[in-house]
Amino acid sequence: MWVGMRRNLFVVVLIVMLGGIAAAAIAALDVPKVEAPPPLDPHAAAGVWPQVAPVALTWDVVHARPAAEATQVRTATDGRYLYVRFDAKQQGPVVISQHGDDAITGGSVGSNGSLSWSSDDAVWVDLWPKGAGGFQYEFEANPGGSHNEYSSENTAFAPHWESRGASVPGGYVVTMAIPLNVIHGAHSGAWRAQFIRYVRATGAEYVWSFDRLQTNPDDISRAGTITIPIVTAHAARPEPRFAPYALGALAAPSAGGSTSRVGADLSVPVTATSAFFATFHPDFSNVELDQQTISPSVYQRVINEVRPFFTQAAPYYNTFNCNVCAGFRTTLYTPAIPTPSQGYAFEGRQGDFGFASFDAIGTNRDDSAAALDYASPDAHWQASAQHVTADVPGIVDDADEVGVNYSSLRYLSGYMNFSTDRGTNVFDPGRGNAIDAGGGWGDQNFAFFASARKVGAYFDPVDGFNSHPDIAGYGTYAVRIWTLAPQSKLQSVGISGFVDRYQGTTMGQNQSDNAMTLDVLTKSAWDLQLDTGSDYWRFGDVLTPISQNAGFSLTYHSGLQNNVGNFPAHGTSATPTQIQYYTGRYGLGRLDTWLRASTIRIGDRGFLTLVDDNTSQWMPRGAGDNIQWFEDVSYAYQIAPNSSLAIGIRRVTGDPPQPNGGGDCIGQCSNISIAYHLRLKNEEFYAAYGDPNTLVTVPQAIFKVIFYVGGQKGT
Repeated sequence: MWVGMRRNLFVVVLIVMLGGIAAAAIAALDVPKVEAPPPLDPHAAAGVWPQVAPVALTWDVVHARPAAEATQVRTATDGRYLYVRFDAKQQGPVVISQHGDDAITGGSVGSNGSLSWSSDDAVWVDLWPKGAGGFQYEFEANPGGSHNEYSSENTAFAPHWESRGASVPGGYVVTMAIPLNVIHGAHSGAWRAQFIRYVRATGAEYVWSFDRLQTNPDDISRAGTITIPIVTAHAARPEPRFAPYALGALAAPSAGGSTSRVGADLSVPVTATSAFFATFHPDFSNVELDQQTISPSVYQRVINEVRPFFTQAAPYYNTFNCNVCAGFRTTLYTPAIPTPSQGYAFEGRQGDFGFASFDAIGTNRDDSAAALDYASPDAHWQASAQHVTADVPGIVDDADEVGVNYSSLRYLSGYMNFSTDRGTNVFDPGRGNAIDAGGGWGDQNFAFFASARKVGAYFDPVDGFNSHPDIAGYGTYAVRIWTLAPQSKLQSVGISGFVDRYQGTTMGQNQSDNAMTLDVLTKSAWDLQLDTGSDYWRFGDVLTPISQNAGFSLTYHSGLQNNVGNFPAHGTSATPTQIQYYTGRYGLGRLDTWLRASTIRIGDRGFLTLVDDNTSQWMPRGAGDNIQWFEDVSYAYQIAPNSSLAIGIRRVTGDPPQPNGGGDCIGQCSNISIAYHLRLKNEEFYAAYGDPNTLVTVPQAIFKVIFYVGGQKGT
């Protein structure tokens, strides 16, 4: 044990020695003070803005080279709003496909905190009013003025703000009016900030403040400093939020019959960077998000959390690093917690520390969690601790996790996590632990990561998930990307490889995975991936093949960045067409999987999506083959920036592959759903029929109205 500790200490010291480099030079900007707002009309002359000398976005962090096209940024403030104007030069066509705000058409947040909503050309602003110890805010818009936003405090952050955009000769202009009263910790004086532009045609990301080795445009350690001369008392004061709702449902007896209900969510700021929040009689119905799939997998399926009570402080939990793990295990997985009847929580940041806790009280159960994290002022070190308790009938379960991460902010990174699970189902505490450590080296073109982990046979938190208990072993991953010359028809070529081996305590090898991918990306938006590999998983006494690695994926209108690595990627096209074929030994037979999908633009605002997938498991003679189809036709229409309509018809037929095939449908399952959403400044309205997340149509119509009193949505 001491030998292993000495080796780990040596690795940490080596990382510190090699990674301890000088900080990036920080750009600075004094934001001009104005009495009246500057014109937000993108056709207005830039010279009427008060900032005479605009700042420039001069560095491409994706390709590690000077920006190929000019971008100028002007700012101003009247103490209530931060006004921003981007003037972007662009020789090629300006891409505008999104016409809806606030991720209505499927926005998400990337692993590094940046938005991955836009499939268009886009610009955005990062703001850290309290520096590394506070919250991050991000405001993004495309050249048409459609926008999205992000907060590190609340994944449901969606306040009302204004953005406008227009194509102009030689490029486009975007203007923004960002309300300061939706930003917790707003103050006069110095803020950390960054201005970024995304070029859809090349995948480039241009930034204002930088060093030449950074890969993430939203990295606070490279962000600049802006000085806000004045913030009015109204803008600086966080407002409490009270969000009552009323719901009516017309439903058949088989769906529980017609009903109505009322409830509320509330959030009360305690300080500028902390808040108490609660929910009473919540309605967690989700009428827009479709997460169905029949893609075969032996891993527990992970779905996105959309419930307001759990999204408010979601960024505080599960802040542990994990290399080469594919979501291996976690002590908190909130979708595993049923809808509570009431919930109470607290979250916030103070200096270099963040903290959060919640108590979700349901029928005959109580689920609670608490988290504490620390980030060093220089952003090199981060440490986290988390405790989760589940008290359900017949079971009490306590899970704890601590972890520490180090990053040189250039090439090197390392981490270590230790977790315990104790309670009714843990019959041997010595086998209820998990330890995970790893590190790696990476830049824009090459990366290598490795990890080692040991997970006990009884480590299986009730409110978390563990993909595979009773294992010990390692995983490695490497990727190399070549960005080709501007005159080449190819954008990039990449190759990656993945290997892991895990042993069990009694039965020998429990899991084995090998994979290799070649990715060729053209400048005309074609992306070809060729894959090979094998997977084995122990079921009982048998190490069983579950391979689905050999095959190809061909995508037209793909994302304009190579997909073989864990490198930052801003978004994919709004209209991709994709066909995939994968095959391999799966259980007792051979499994062929076809995935076919295409999204077609219908007019300027409509999108038709067609999906036709099938799995065919050819079994030994006499055993009977397992063949299953998934068919989906959906239509989404962006009525206006604040409203959308979605219609979906889907059907699953046949039998899934064994063991542990995709989905829960046996035979035939059909579903139809219709959803309309209208978002106003202080209200939201939903009207829906059915539920896209069920296998069979729910015969019900739902009407729901939410009112926001005081603070806006997600603030």
